[in-house]
Amino acid sequence: MATDHSQYIVGVDIGGTFTDCVVVSERGRITIGKALSTPDDFAQGAVNALRDAANNLGLPDEAAILGATRLFFHACTVGDNTLITRAGAKTGLITTKGFADTLLMMRGRITEGMTEAEADHLAALSKPEPFVPRRLTDEVYERIDYKGAEIIPLTVTEAENAVKRLADKGVESIAICLLWSVLNDSHEKLLGDVVQRKYPQLFFTLSNDVAPFVGEYERMVTTVFNAYIGPKITAYLNNLDRTLRAKGLGREPLIMQAYGGVLGMQATQKNAVGAIESGPAAGVVGSHFLGRLIGENNVLATDMGGTTFKVSVIRDGQIERDYKPVFMRYNILSPKIWVESIGAGGGSIAWIDEEMGLLKVGPEGAGAKPGPVCYGLGGTEPTVSDANLVLGYLNENYFLGGRMKLDKDRAVKAIREKIAAPLGLSESEAASGIFRIATAHMSDLIRKATVERGYDPRAFVMFAYGGAAPIHASRYAAQLGVKKVIVPVTASVHGATGLISSDVVYEYGKSDHLVVPADVARVNQNFAAMVQQALNDLHAAGFADGDIEITRSVDIRYRYQVHELNVPFEAGSAPIAAAQMEKLYDRFDELYEQSYGKGSAYREAGKEIITCRVTGVGALPKPELERQTMGETNPQAALKGRRDVYFEEYGKFTPTPIYDFDRLSAGAEIPGAAIIETPVTTIVVGPKDRAVVDGLRNVVVHVGGQE
Repeated sequence: MATDHSQYIVGVDIGGTFTDCVVVSERGRITIGKALSTPDDFAQGAVNALRDAANNLGLPDEAAILGATRLFFHACTVGDNTLITRAGAKTGLITTKGFADTLLMMRGRITEGMTEAEADHLAALSKPEPFVPRRLTDEVYERIDYKGAEIIPLTVTEAENAVKRLADKGVESIAICLLWSVLNDSHEKLLGDVVQRKYPQLFFTLSNDVAPFVGEYERMVTTVFNAYIGPKITAYLNNLDRTLRAKGLGREPLIMQAYGGVLGMQATQKNAVGAIESGPAAGVVGSHFLGRLIGENNVLATDMGGTTFKVSVIRDGQIERDYKPVFMRYNILSPKIWVESIGAGGGSIAWIDEEMGLLKVGPEGAGAKPGPVCYGLGGTEPTVSDANLVLGYLNENYFLGGRMKLDKDRAVKAIREKIAAPLGLSESEAASGIFRIATAHMSDLIRKATVERGYDPRAFVMFAYGGAAPIHASRYAAQLGVKKVIVPVTASVHGATGLISSDVVYEYGKSDHLVVPADVARVNQNFAAMVQQALNDLHAAGFADGDIEITRSVDIRYRYQVHELNVPFEAGSAPIAAAQMEKLYDRFDELYEQSYGKGSAYREAGKEIITCRVTGVGALPKPELERQTMGETNPQAALKGRRDVYFEEYGKFTPTPIYDFDRLSAGAEIPGAAIIETPVTTIVVGPKDRAVVDGLRNVVVHVGGQE
């Protein structure tokens, strides 16, 4: 196939199982590449995915793409995997004398980050193992008070001795987190200077660099996480850069951050904690990008893979953020896109509660190995994917575009023996029950993400991506009253799509406790330094003033409460006036009642500002995706045949038309019930639904046939 380009925009997203690649040409044509991830050397998986994209473009190899690449975006799971597998650097911690047990004590909320099922088991109510053992925690004799005044000076000798004690124990990285360094970081800087001067081979992290916020425990965890994964991410990114440049890439990769923007390699290596859970963030950014292209500003982004189901919210064109996320039961102070998840994926295991005699699905999963029974890799427990195969939603001969054959007989046998027979049901009734329970779990999570947070899901469209979401999406949408489901053309590589639509984004913050009405001069003083730092960083990254946008916000709460909401000012960097502050206070009241219910606002308590934040955005060129002219509405040319499919509305198997997505043209209309098969996902159109292929070749499912 002849090429249509001279320059490309490329996004590569490395997941636990697959590495996804999206290549956009100058004409806006999207080409997809996919390869198995290579944990021993993730960079090789990236090259393999690029090679697959090159083959699909008719090019000789990956070098033909990389040599013509204008922007290269990247997301990886190296940080997540390093933490999950506890394979990070041997890390030491230096803190203020008397506070060495802060990391061990935590906050006492030992069930935070656990599922309800996990929290119900008393044996699980233990604190997680710390990433820095007590023997590698050292203290220094120093003290800064809560106003930033130096009470006890830190001597050079004291600092050198502390660093030497840890170095002698063989640490590879040092986390430095001193009390009240958010107001005066001179002692932390002294320790950092000692490490640089005496032990330049050691990686180190200062808490005020990665988490300049009040909250000694959360700040310490964030610092430890950064020091623990920093060396691994640094080594990985350096290797990736060398590999890609050897193949012809002419500029450094831009690395996805969990808050939804990208940064250069050096900034990412310094703030490694920002890359944790950047993969799911990329998918949400992709939904935001495509939503704007098709004029949808309110989007529920739903992502279902083999292990988990995730949901995020885009409201009024704005992606929601979480400024105090929980990862592996640890609270950290690194902002990320708000994503809620549960263990409901294609590999979720169906089982019978012996005490109640009820059918349950999840949260335990079969994983990639052995996987669902139908994979034929040794799995014995029936899963959601097995049920979908038995119900006829999946094509046993066309899984992953025919690269993998599914064993339907094994799936039927497992459901019969483990579920149907004990409950006195037929195989189809049992499989339908598994499908409905899994779908109900998903709709419950979406309800939690919307209704319980003051949003009406009927005011949103739903994006369904990941390998499995398009099978279930129209069903959980119907349960919530959502009228439109959009399956992106890049559904199976949607994270990579988010990468190519990202901007360079820097995040800054400063804790400052201000009672409302706040001193406007002090608010402006807080913002001024951060705005200047944002401008300096973006100018250094090559952005002109016309490509820079500055947004300021504050974390605010009612006095004497512990939870705050982030409230933004209008974009810009001009000094804030008193009238803008009053408008912000009113907006907080509105957001509070929206989040917690009408009448919940407690205005009589007064308000207090906790944190000032600045976001600096350097706008990157966005790809102009190729649009097709809406053509033939009749999908007959794409009809592959029919197979028996079970739909709850009919209560039986019904001959159902099966369509080949690659042969559907823009404008094609498909009445339900129907199945649309792509090489990497399957779209189920319910009996009451209607699907249309739009100009970008997204599949739009009108739930209940509604416009």
